[in-house]
Amino acid sequence: MSRIKAASLHLAITVIALGAVFAVVRTLWYPHPLLTADGGWQAFALLAGASLALGPLLTLVVFRSSKKNLRMDLALVAFAQIVAFGFCAHLLYVRRIQMVVYSQGAFHALDQAHIALIGPKGRALLRRLPDRPAYVYVKLPHSKKAMLGVEIRTLQGEPPIFLRGWRYRPYTASERKKILTQGYPLVAIARKNPIAARMLARFRAEHPRQTQSVFVPLRGTYSSVMLAFNPRDGQLAGMLPFNPGIGGPHS
Repeated sequence: MSRIKAASLHLAITVIALGAVFAVVRTLWYPHPLLTADGGWQAFALLAGASLALGPLLTLVVFRSSKKNLRMDLALVAFAQIVAFGFCAHLLYVRRIQMVVYSQGAFHALDQAHIALIGPKGRALLRRLPDRPAYVYVKLPHSKKAMLGVEIRTLQGEPPIFLRGWRYRPYTASERKKILTQGYPLVAIARKNPIAARMLARFRAEHPRQTQSVFVPLRGTYSSVMLAFNPRDGQLAGMLPFNPGIGGPHS
């Protein structure tokens, strides 16, 4: 077997394995739009880069059919690739989003580290909800005075309100309708922000029937995106990989 043929065979096996992992990542661990918002792409790129560098590329370097220790060299290459592949896949699994919380005009993606902060009542609700990631919303205080107290306690070091699991409630159809009244005025922002204008124009070209979409931010660990919801039924219609960085929802 030639060096090129051996490396090509190794590349084909690696691509198949990466495709299988990506299918799991895309559908189970980071379903749309979480792959973009919470670092799934970066972690998968690390997995792909390490697998290709420590697999087919090294095979191309070390393979010579006449080499005495060829089997040992290929075994070491395979071992290094399997270790790197397993580590990066485990990183993707550990960092997967387990809960998405709606609070004060934005969604927040929570991974395992965040789940440790939401308290026993929040984790108990997570166990009861069948879907992953589980969608919940925060039941806010009814009075402005109580809400001010929450904000003061947050400034004093308590977790922000979207991590207070005892306030969580299942994300219902009525809550979905309420979100439609709290979208950001992205059209107005686009008049002043050329990046937002380009993103919005592209979205409208790809979704010509969603001209009146309601945009709500999704805040991930590494980045934020704008989710577009259908104003008629509150269903997710699309996503803008962009966060205008404004301070609060449009009411």
